[in-house]
Amino acid sequence: MKQRRKKLKKGIIMSTILACSLLFGSIGVGAETKVTQQTSTSVSVTKASATVSKKGVLTFPKKFSMKKVTSELKPEAVKLIKIYGESLNTGKTKSFNSYVNKHVAEKADSNYLLGRKYVRDNYSQKVKEMRKVNSKKTLSTYSKAVKEVKTSKLKVDNTYKGTGFATFTYQFQPKNFDAFGWVTVKFKFTQLKNGKYVLENVYFIY
Repeated sequence: MKQRRKKLKKGIIMSTILACSLLFGSIGVGAETKVTQQTSTSVSVTKASATVSKKGVLTFPKKFSMKKVTSELKPEAVKLIKIYGESLNTGKTKSFNSYVNKHVAEKADSNYLLGRKYVRDNYSQKVKEMRKVNSKKTLSTYSKAVKEVKTSKLKVDNTYKGTGFATFTYQFQPKNFDAFGWVTVKFKFTQLKNGKYVLENVYFIY
């Protein structure tokens, strides 16, 4: 018997829609590492370094490959979607806030970045709206389905490079939920004066 898809209501307010609409590389080929495997003969294997630095604030260099960055950000998208699923079920945003505090660049007098507080507040509002228009039972079921996300099930919705910024958008459709159940997360990187790109904003789109 074909299983009916569940429906999820989207909590939408105009101010949030406007905010979301407005929020809208040197490939670090780096020193290639030669690994010599000792068999009957020596074999040299070259491993390219990652473009995106994930130790603190997510960054990548002035010259970069959109394709490579898109691939390297997939695990981050999966991590955030799982956090989002948990937030919808519990109403808590601590995990997301911790992610932002570690990986999003902070605003300063020397830049025009949105700042971490803006990113945290925007996420908190999104979670509140979703919890307001959906029942606890629906959210519990949806949350479990959302947290089943894997990189192999992730869809690259859109990537774009503009003057001084680049965006990467990913989608995931939880099992047994209709089109309204799609989860969409977007990363926006902004270029600083030194040429480096930093993660300025990460948010979920209605």
